[in-house]
Amino acid sequence: MPKLPKDNPRAVALKILLRWEKGKPLLDELLSEVLTKSPLSDERDRALVGELVNGVVRNLLYIDYIIGRFSKIPINEIDPEIKNALRLGVYQLLFTRIPKGVAIAETLKILTKRGRASWIRGFVNAVLSKVAECSTSPPEPERKDPLQYLCIKYSFPYWLVVRWLRRWDLEELEALLKASNERPPFVIRINPLKVSRENLLKYLKEQIPSAELCPYSPQGIVLYGFRGKITELKGFQFGWFTLQDSASQIVTLLLDPKPGESILDACAGVGGKTSHIVELMENIGKVIAYELYPWRLERLKENFKRLGLNLPECHEGDVVEGLKSLNPKPFDRILIDAPCTGTGVIRKHPDIKWLRTERDLEEIPKLQLRLLEGVAPYLKKGGILVYATCSLEPEENEKVVEEFLKKHPNFRLQSLEPYLRRICGERASELLEGEHYLKVYPHKHGLDGFFAVRLERFN
Repeated sequence: MPKLPKDNPRAVALKILLRWEKGKPLLDELLSEVLTKSPLSDERDRALVGELVNGVVRNLLYIDYIIGRFSKIPINEIDPEIKNALRLGVYQLLFTRIPKGVAIAETLKILTKRGRASWIRGFVNAVLSKVAECSTSPPEPERKDPLQYLCIKYSFPYWLVVRWLRRWDLEELEALLKASNERPPFVIRINPLKVSRENLLKYLKEQIPSAELCPYSPQGIVLYGFRGKITELKGFQFGWFTLQDSASQIVTLLLDPKPGESILDACAGVGGKTSHIVELMENIGKVIAYELYPWRLERLKENFKRLGLNLPECHEGDVVEGLKSLNPKPFDRILIDAPCTGTGVIRKHPDIKWLRTERDLEEIPKLQLRLLEGVAPYLKKGGILVYATCSLEPEENEKVVEEFLKKHPNFRLQSLEPYLRRICGERASELLEGEHYLKVYPHKHGLDGFFAVRLERFN
């Protein structure tokens, strides 16, 4: 059978979906890998691949429900390639502005190129034609079973919907599911060493008239309506800003780094919060960054170079074991942006819904507690440790912190109210739960879901 065409964006999307469904690799990394090797040169084609793949994964259960309504063959009996071609077709018909005839014809073109039999193409054409006929008012699952309805309508796994229903009523749960499925606007963080937020906003409005100041972060700008490439915006190559959600910015602002301090970023990733730390330190002081994956450290270095910041002391590997060998002097501040289930950032990474299981909420908190206990001894007396996750789950958040405090009576929680009031003024109370917990939600605040605390070592 002929291979899938490499110069057809829908065929590339189909290839990615087949690989993803088979092994469930991280979708962002899979997209990056395939597009890096792809001969697609038109940025619009490359963008279409990302749109189609993420769109299908985001709406997977609902799309399969629609296919099931119009297919004589049960969805689990359809050949994987045909099934995913149908998914791509249905997504285009129901969720994009692509003309219906184009969506159907392009799907059939791929199958023709693959040498698929005429009866298979006829089957796909029949299903997609029926979907196209009802595209303005497509079928919806029955509401008699509210949980099943929410799972299918918003394409979330049953275990997670059941879990969230224990914490929110049906109305708020539906709002959370809906918000978690919406593509968020781009948010950028200014580099205060190079530009003011007001001046950058004026500059960007020439390209993005609907851009606005972020109401939660004093360094954020929300690019409402922008769907282009961040790298092509004016000022990006000059290092005037970087892409970062407002909630993520607030975490670093809670750390409150000062010029001349010594700071540890225990889980640096590609350097979003690391670069924010250095900017707030005015490029003066010492920052040590640990990251498990070398490709992320390479991205970190690229970002620092573009922003014109002094590169931190970078270490590849596990921070707990690494610090034992490094034996550094005590730090003034430590940031642990802990690995987590990521249930607060599903709107950006829809594959999280299908990657995570209930078992993760037993295993990941153990790793998070290990991180906390492993780096805490390296904080000086009077120093501050910020623990944060992009998870909505108590097992990864307050329960980890509570367990840590039981074993480490020389640490205590600090009130976040004065810091948040300085960061976002009267909106501070919206982000607080009690006195000590930052809790941000997509459906309440329009931001990524985040949790954070400030821990002080007093002895």
